[in-house]
Amino acid sequence: MRKKVFIILSVILAISTHLFAYTDGQIVKFGTNTYKVVSASAKTLCFLGCDNSVSGLLVIPATIFDNKDVTFTVTEVGGDETYLCRNITSVKLPDTMLKINWGSFNYAKLTNMNIPKNLHTIAKIAGLYQLFSPKCTVDPANSHFVNDDEGALYSKDMTELYWVPSQVTLNNGVYTVNEKVTKIYTNAFRNIVGLKKIIFPKNLAFVQKGYPTIAPDSHSLEEFEIAGGGTATYKVIDGVLFDEQEHQLVLYPRAKTTMDYHVPDGIKSVGAYAITSASKMKTIDFNQVVKLELSALYLDSGLVTITLPKDLEENENIEGCIENCPNVKEYKVPSDSRNYIAEDGIVFSKDKTKLYFYPPKKVKTAYTIPSTVLRICKRAFQEADSLESITIPASVNTINFEAFRGMDKLTNVTFEEASSIQKLGGKVFRRSHALKEITLPSSLIEISDAFIQCNGLEKINMPNGSKLKEIKNDAFSLTPNLKEFNFLGSCDLTQIGTNAFANCTKLKTFDFPKSVTSIGRNAFSGCSSMSYVKFAPDATFLSFGEGSFADCGLTSIDIPEKVSKIERDAFRNCKVLTKVNLPATVTHVSPEAFKFCDKLTDIKVDKSNSKYSSIDGILLTKDKRTLVLFPPGKANDKFTLLPPSITAIGEYAFYECLALKNITIPNKVTSIGERAFGLCKNLKTVTFLCDAMIAPAAIKQGTNVMAFDDGSQAPSMFPNIDIYVRKSLEPQYKSDDFYKKFKSISTSFIDGNGEYIPVSMTDVELLSTTTSDYTYLVPSVVSNGVRSYTVSLVGDYLFEGKAADKVKEVVLRDNVEYIGARAFINDLATSSSTVEHVFFIGTSPTGDMLSTVRFELDETGDNYNEFIPQCKIFVKKSVANKYRTVWNKYASQIDYKIPDVKIAKKYGTFAREFDTDFSEYNKEKGNSQVAAFVAGSNVLPGGGDYGTSTYHVKMRSIDEKQGLVGNYGYVPANTGVLLKVLDKDDTASDFYYTIGEKDNATYNVTDNIMHGVTVNNAKVEASATDPVYVMQGGVFRKAESTISSFPVHRAYMKTGALPSGAKIELVFDEVGGSTTGIETVAGDNVLNVGDVYYNLNGQRVDRPQRGVYIRNGKKVIIK
Repeated sequence: MRKKVFIILSVILAISTHLFAYTDGQIVKFGTNTYKVVSASAKTLCFLGCDNSVSGLLVIPATIFDNKDVTFTVTEVGGDETYLCRNITSVKLPDTMLKINWGSFNYAKLTNMNIPKNLHTIAKIAGLYQLFSPKCTVDPANSHFVNDDEGALYSKDMTELYWVPSQVTLNNGVYTVNEKVTKIYTNAFRNIVGLKKIIFPKNLAFVQKGYPTIAPDSHSLEEFEIAGGGTATYKVIDGVLFDEQEHQLVLYPRAKTTMDYHVPDGIKSVGAYAITSASKMKTIDFNQVVKLELSALYLDSGLVTITLPKDLEENENIEGCIENCPNVKEYKVPSDSRNYIAEDGIVFSKDKTKLYFYPPKKVKTAYTIPSTVLRICKRAFQEADSLESITIPASVNTINFEAFRGMDKLTNVTFEEASSIQKLGGKVFRRSHALKEITLPSSLIEISDAFIQCNGLEKINMPNGSKLKEIKNDAFSLTPNLKEFNFLGSCDLTQIGTNAFANCTKLKTFDFPKSVTSIGRNAFSGCSSMSYVKFAPDATFLSFGEGSFADCGLTSIDIPEKVSKIERDAFRNCKVLTKVNLPATVTHVSPEAFKFCDKLTDIKVDKSNSKYSSIDGILLTKDKRTLVLFPPGKANDKFTLLPPSITAIGEYAFYECLALKNITIPNKVTSIGERAFGLCKNLKTVTFLCDAMIAPAAIKQGTNVMAFDDGSQAPSMFPNIDIYVRKSLEPQYKSDDFYKKFKSISTSFIDGNGEYIPVSMTDVELLSTTTSDYTYLVPSVVSNGVRSYTVSLVGDYLFEGKAADKVKEVVLRDNVEYIGARAFINDLATSSSTVEHVFFIGTSPTGDMLSTVRFELDETGDNYNEFIPQCKIFVKKSVANKYRTVWNKYASQIDYKIPDVKIAKKYGTFAREFDTDFSEYNKEKGNSQVAAFVAGSNVLPGGGDYGTSTYHVKMRSIDEKQGLVGNYGYVPANTGVLLKVLDKDDTASDFYYTIGEKDNATYNVTDNIMHGVTVNNAKVEASATDPVYVMQGGVFRKAESTISSFPVHRAYMKTGALPSGAKIELVFDEVGGSTTGIETVAGDNVLNVGDVYYNLNGQRVDRPQRGVYIRNGKKVIIK
């Protein structure tokens, strides 16, 4: 059994190295090796351990570049027992190495190691947890150490022995220490196979005591000897080593065969760990011993009963002097002992105010400590493996180090009130795995690492009126299953220390008492199940320390009102954190406070904050001109927009934002700060919308400060980034040496009547358009060469300067995710526009789609509205309320009822750029049942349902011709139809249709003789031999001449060939079974269908005089 029990928690080892500024003592990992930062300012590291995948020779590098900003020098090894080198057999140290600390190369089976020339310090317990000690080769230039021919390590003058190789050659099991040696350090003779005897030098003056001893794991060691003729201050009696000056037993050979050992006369004390793992010893007579040091008896499994010496002194060193002798059933104290008594095998002080030893093998399940006891001594109940319940009386005021360590069955601990315990000693309940819940006394003022390695502990309760003021550093960092830390009422807690709850992955929440003033570095780091925390409204603490809530499961957090600082990494890697609210008091937010919070999209700042503001969830300076911190969750594959108000991108604003693939730099930006885009290794597209090229001198460059990595430290970003610039500035960019480093420089491009600029590898912004269409259909996809892009953004001021524009309507499909400021305004000076209708086909509106909402432009006091007040915004009925909610400022303009179809005489024609539905009005109102008809192109012989026609065309409702099944009022996009009012002669005065909801399907309407006109009025070719038929006054009339301007959103009919003079009728036998006739008119009377006049009785008037007429569906007064 070993002195230490290791619990290696991988989550502790994997502490992030993603930092731009390191701190002293920080644990970092590079490749397969783990290091500690010795000095952040000097950039020095200490090697701690390596992954199990590393085996054989371990070569420690002299320098390490962190692939970001810093090149470290490795100057030390060791110093932490939790990092291992399990599969390492030899080590090559660099010349930069200066120091080997305690606990180096833990669990390594070393055979060889070099000592470089500059190494000047080796800790006396450097090999504390090594399984084998190596053969050393010391650089001849080293002025501090030397090795002998066997590879043993000494001080330069060979007076100090550090260690002997485990594979040293013995002489019949005997090792003789070099005669120059006067000092021997712990671990000197580790695991030397077959070692039976050590002969110490004649002038031996010092043997280091403690754990481990100078000969740990030497299970065959039977005796010691000291060479004669010298001045040694030690002596050997019966193979046991003693200190003559201290009259102390120093070291008992593990394999000594004596079963009943009698300490020699004159020996007054037994040193620390002096009798360790003496498995053959069954009894010990302390004789004249009056002093036992810490763990004087340790792991002596053969001892069943221990009788303390009668004159044993009472002092603090007596506590824990007997440790983990696992089979002891009873302690005895001589009746004439001056300082101790034993009751039922348990040792107390004479006045029973101190409880010293409880037998580990005592068979008892419950024990109530006597009310006389004030102090429970160090390791008093260690390994008491039968006890399940302990009651601690109110009289106890002190529980010392590891008092209840390793009690495997302990499930219940009761502190009687009113307790007087103010502190729990270190590691008090260490490795008591069965303990699941404990209520601590209200008198407790601090908690340290009392519950280290209590793997079963789930709940800790602090009673009402708790005096607890401090939770110390690392208090629960090795209590891996802790789920609840409950305050059952008021508590005086003020400080939560460094790593206090680090890696408590099951801790769900924490309700902070209002008295808390400090939360230490990494205090709740790694609490991945912690979904929320609660702060009192009048909480008094002022700052979130570095890493305080890193790697937590928080989804949102409201920073308390008095907090002024949020340090770097405070919320690092909180993977589900989406929202942070900052109060007016915050004056410092580290740009790395929220690193790797992949879902963080919204940082909101109180309006009265004097240092910061926020727009679109992005942290800015108060004047909104400098971007301080970009929330990582806002980055996306399509486009990344920034507030148009910014003029500078601050230092570290996007630092190591791995989700950032594209960025659009606003018009007014003139500078980019230190490391602003450093380590954004996935950044592929930068779009500069800047009015003027940002001067390279205003973009930070140079070692450790470069805004974009140039390859001198971290890998260069330039070969991966395409930049897009305004066409007018292209010559400047292409002639500048800084911008030439980017992968490519491209400009906006023209496709059709639109100008576009890429904002990512897949998406573009529509910058401007030259369209004169009545209905402008914004494209879903455009192309530039061989590359296609989705049109995701409608740019600011899209229609600027189009005062006489013919565009009356704009249709946007669900590809559009952003509408720029004043996008649909023609005349900025008068805030007027010809755009009367805007149709949004998408079903997922967000407030962020509007520039005025996203960037809070209304707060400027200027008019940046996207639409004029008279503009109607039409959306699908199913999402109308959602649009009104998220676009609240335009709620009165949003509707789903499109009113531009009026049928006065039973029939009408129709076509639209998007799916429409004429059934909704009838569903809501119960009248104006409108059906859409199409027909086969074949003209059939025979009369219709009435009259004298010789030919007929059978009209079928659209649902029967591959339209939407079951809905004869649903008209797919760009499909011409004949509309018929089924239940009366005309539609109601407030009739409307809606945007079709089923546009996720493709419709292939077959054999349609109706031809729709969309986007613009259109020229329709016609002749006597190839006529078309147009709807006028509720009947079709034949046009035999070309129509120069057929009205948009209407349809005409074109049949197959007819014999000369034939008369044709339409037959409706699918819905209603009625007919209508077709009249022939002269071709020149229908050349300009749009200019036809009707009187108020619906009769056509070829030469209108004074009066009121209908023209193009509108009233016209001729004077």
